[in-house]
Amino acid sequence: MTEKAINEMPVKTWNWLKMNGAIIDVPDGISPAEPIVIHAAEDNEQSRLPFEFENGANTEGTVDISVDENINHTVVMDFKNGSGEKGDGFASVGVKISLKKKAKLTLVQVHRLGDKFTFTGRIDADLDDKAEFHLIHAFICGGKIYQDVHTNLKGRKSALVIDTGYLTKGKEVLDLNYEASHLGESSLSDISVRGALCDEAVKRFRGTIDFKLGAIGAKGNEIEEVLMLDEGVVNQTIPIILCEEEDVEGNHGASIGRLDDDMLYYMMSRGMDEASIREMMKTAYYEAVLRKSPVEISI
Repeated sequence: MTEKAINEMPVKTWNWLKMNGAIIDVPDGISPAEPIVIHAAEDNEQSRLPFEFENGANTEGTVDISVDENINHTVVMDFKNGSGEKGDGFASVGVKISLKKKAKLTLVQVHRLGDKFTFTGRIDADLDDKAEFHLIHAFICGGKIYQDVHTNLKGRKSALVIDTGYLTKGKEVLDLNYEASHLGESSLSDISVRGALCDEAVKRFRGTIDFKLGAIGAKGNEIEEVLMLDEGVVNQTIPIILCEEEDVEGNHGASIGRLDDDMLYYMMSRGMDEASIREMMKTAYYEAVLRKSPVEISI
């Protein structure tokens, strides 16, 4: 095993928060997978990439996605392993994205891995003028999941939208690090992260909007909603806005709490019991996110 630092914040905070990044144990003898290359040159096409890892997998791979000017493309990545919820193993997948002028990419990533599986993912995206990147993240199950997303909004009026929904349960760990770097004038970022925590699950979220010098008229928003369904869960959230430019607008907010008594009363008055309400709320967030996918995702 080798220790590796991942999901590092662009600026450091107090060490006692243990949010400056994550340290993972990377197993020896990783097998590299064949690189996947997607070059989208035809409009409104789709690419489906099923990643089904064997029990005990120990692998890493890369995906390169480039979308030509004025082209709209959708990519679906479905991460799961053959042993279902009891599967174990390690996998790392890096995604590099290049969007030309007025290109549009919707990337859907669905995570449903075993409760002993460790997954690390990193997405690096570069956006040209008026390019649009929509990332849909659904985290349904997986032992330890670490996801890092860095988007460079280089072009004028380039846009990033991230919609994330999750259910983290048992002793699962979900560690997210999203960073939107605004370099282009009038660029836009909109980050939404919503989910439910159960049992003894741990969720960490670092969300950074970084307005670089020259990003005149840029706007960035990030919102998080966390539903904690049990006393033993751990939630850590750090929203960050960095600014080198004056004429920009940045907003962030978070709603973290438990099931509202008024909501429970309303639903129970409609004939639902508390156990049914809890089960419905567990899946509500990632199901809502998947409904935003331009292609149907079977769960």
